[in-house]
Amino acid sequence: MERPPSSHGPCSLAHPSGKVLLEDADVVIARGDRVLVAGDSGAGKSTLIRAIAGLWTWGAGKVAIPAGARVAFLPQRPYLPLGSLRAALCYPNPVESTDDAALAVALKRCGLGRLASRLDEEERWDRILSGGELQRLAFARLLVFAPDVIIMDEATAALDETGQEHLMALLDEELAGRTVISVGHRPGLE
Repeated sequence: MERPPSSHGPCSLAHPSGKVLLEDADVVIARGDRVLVAGDSGAGKSTLIRAIAGLWTWGAGKVAIPAGARVAFLPQRPYLPLGSLRAALCYPNPVESTDDAALAVALKRCGLGRLASRLDEEERWDRILSGGELQRLAFARLLVFAPDVIIMDEATAALDETGQEHLMALLDEELAGRTVISVGHRPGLE
């Protein structure tokens, strides 16, 4: 993310009650940077990246993301729309935006190749898939969506070390040059 010169000055984050959580923050993250936000539990890491993603409205200042940049936010438990697996995989784009072969490749690359034959099945996928499978599906969605900025809040917490390493390597291989901002506690994310 590039922060253009402005008169807004540093940013601050607050709790909905008004308690200030972070003061005088002024950070520039360049296009293509990989940033890991680390710290003690309860320090405000998730709040910070939610603000960067535009999902936290308490505080003051400005977060500037390049115009036209496509942003993806991956929480620890990914959102899946109701309906077909295809709809969950293509979200937020329309289901017609990607062909079956590309969806199958994305699923396979993320360790979910067995689901490729079930693209048009309508299920409560958020209830059928395990936490780790949901996180793998979110990464497959990244491969399909190919965002410019990827913001992750413990997006690999439900995976074992090997699964985490595999999905993080996919970011380097498939989405090289993208900006990645991540919160995580587990070793290996560095």
